Amino acid sequence: MKKLIALILSIVSALTVFAFSACGNSAEISLKYYADASELMPALKSGEIAYGILAEPAATTLENTTKGTKIWYRLDIQELYDAETKSYPQAVMLVKESLLNTNATLVNSIADKFAENVEWATANPAQAATAVNSVLPEGATPSLKPAALTSNAVVNCNIRWQGAQEAASAVKNYLNTIIDIEKLSANPAADDLFYDGTATGDFTEDTVKVYAPDGAPALAIAKFINENETFGTDKTFEYNVVKAENIGEIVIKGTGDIVILPVNAASKLYKKNTADPYKLVSVLTHGNLYLMCSEEITVDGLKDKTIGVFNMGGVPDLTFRAVLNKIGYKFEISK
Repeated sequence: MKKLIALILSIVSALTVFAFSACGNSAEISLKYYADASELMPALKSGEIAYGILAEPAATTLENTTKGTKIWYRLDIQELYDAETKSYPQAVMLVKESLLNTNATLVNSIADKFAENVEWATANPAQAATAVNSVLPEGATPSLKPAALTSNAVVNCNIRWQGAQEAASAVKNYLNTIIDIEKLSANPAADDLFYDGTATGDFTEDTVKVYAPDGAPALAIAKFINENETFGTDKTFEYNVVKAENIGEIVIKGTGDIVILPVNAASKLYKKNTADPYKLVSVLTHGNLYLMCSEEITVDGLKDKTIGVFNMGGVPDLTFRAVLNKIGYKFEISK
């Protein structure tokens, strides 16, 4: 029922006409929705649709798998969203309060090792993908293909550590932006979402369970997975990568002690495990969306075009609609 309600709200929201008086652009765009990137990519390859939003590493995979037959051009959605920072807060890390309280140096230890983790994944993309795939549930189909993942794709995933207090303003602004587009997509960010060095509770477990959704967020911890990193603690760390649609349940049930998930989901779920709520300690990925086309592409050239979008009502869809709203394009849903 919740999924049905969310879908209805997405459709109603998408049919709303957006206007941005500073631009004065009254052009029309049609949005055609696909279930996920694996459905949209073949449509772009075959020419069924000429324009489409893809996330990395799928965007680079599209380029590489059609090399010699098509040249792909792209618009950076991060830059269109914020020309100054060329980013938006995408995936964040939540940590249980008890773990933070009992291990006061943990966040700093993760932060200190994070840049090295990104450098390793960039230099060793196939090994990074293999590490991520090694902790998927048995029988799961991985989204990262070791032979296809490139260093450029990892760079374009826009992975970097930004601590909670530094990120707070951008997180609040982004959540407010997508709430304006779709009311139930997120909750406004309260100050108690962000870790400020204080926490409560006692973490008594010997094992710290870490969860991330498959794809770019999991690449953010690939070296940690590969080396079974424990960050100087006396704990055993158990790393897990799951399907994106399953990550929210991990937080609600308190299954994970450290959980990476989309920022809008974090805003809604961080208090759901009332026995041991979570704190946002960092933004890890800062946008990895690109508008792809096999012809040269400009913002002005999007007039009267149909654009493929995946994950209706999710972060890719909401972020792109925020960009359309900012630019001033009106849009409709393509049948």
